[in-house]
Amino acid sequence: MADRPTTVVAALLLGCCGVFAIMGQPILVEVLVTRLGMQAGDAFSITALEALGTALGPVLALSWMQRLPWRLAAVSALLVIIGGNILSAFEASATTLGVLRFLIGLLGEGTAFALAVAIVGNTRQKDRNFAFLVAAQVLLGVLFFRFLPMPQDAGVAGVTLPMAGLAVLALLAAAWIPQPAASGQQAAAAQPAGPVAPALAALAVMLLWCTGLGAIWASIKLVGVEVTCPGCDATASAAAAVDVGKALALSTGIAVIGALAAAAMADRFGRLLPVSLALAVQLVMVLLLRGEMPWLQFAMTVATFQTFWNMTGPYLMGNVAANDTTGKFSLLIPTIQIGGFFLGPTLTRFFLAGGSYAAANYVAAVCIAAALLLFIATAGRSRNAGPGPGH
Repeated sequence: MADRPTTVVAALLLGCCGVFAIMGQPILVEVLVTRLGMQAGDAFSITALEALGTALGPVLALSWMQRLPWRLAAVSALLVIIGGNILSAFEASATTLGVLRFLIGLLGEGTAFALAVAIVGNTRQKDRNFAFLVAAQVLLGVLFFRFLPMPQDAGVAGVTLPMAGLAVLALLAAAWIPQPAASGQQAAAAQPAGPVAPALAALAVMLLWCTGLGAIWASIKLVGVEVTCPGCDATASAAAAVDVGKALALSTGIAVIGALAAAAMADRFGRLLPVSLALAVQLVMVLLLRGEMPWLQFAMTVATFQTFWNMTGPYLMGNVAANDTTGKFSLLIPTIQIGGFFLGPTLTRFFLAGGSYAAANYVAAVCIAAALLLFIATAGRSRNAGPGPGH
């Protein structure tokens, strides 16, 4: 049952609901500032609370994942997302909205993300299905940037109500979600647990990698202006920022190819070769995003970086799931991912100097290189690291 297409579709919808805090963050911040007149600091705090709740949701899931019916948990989480986003559409208080978004993340989005990862982690084609999950989330991000708020003058409701609508769609697919007994989680729990070191190493690789991504991605627009319009005055920099935004929208759309490539390759070549190659390319691209370059070169460099980023994610998620003999470590994948995206910018702040954003590139490069070295060092002891059977 776990490998049925309908089950995978249900997991993809849950996974998309689980990334609202990340995908919708820049759009919601802009709307809160421009439509509600909030201070930027308050708007950032609101979205940060939602992301924190989403990161803690999977940790909370460790206590109930093997006891509660997954379908019931999914329906409950989706109802929280639907109700919370509807309430958010009519709330103007920063404090109330912050608490509300935190609860949506904790009880709704984080739970949905954990369930999506658990469902995919129990399929036979883990790498392929994780690739579909990443591709679906990337496409959701493209749609968010293209259409939200919808309509454009709708304010907060134009962001939160479409989110609620997607959760309604996921709710309709809840009947396809398998029960724990069918997923193999309880069976795994009944068996003697194997060594946990490979799973911990896989999580460590993902944390290092996501920290590097967080460092460069949080600063990517500023880096883009710095390299495409060095020494520009305020007016020229503002125009360059618009062009950089277009480049990022273009590169995000192109980069879905990476996730689709991972889906096509699946475990045909194992994980060692594609992950090592993808991390190496990302390392090179991060280092190339320095100096001075025309807009097209910047767009191509970022598109290449994002493409191999999207190819890496499914394999590292599959690596955690394949080495998880307890059925619990996989649930921490969303926490590790979101944690890394917040740790990266935090580290970068300590190295910024002279008005340059080069520190973001170097923190990212160090973290990606460390992830590459750790992955190569531990891949030999991981399951399915090499070429798959018959290849």
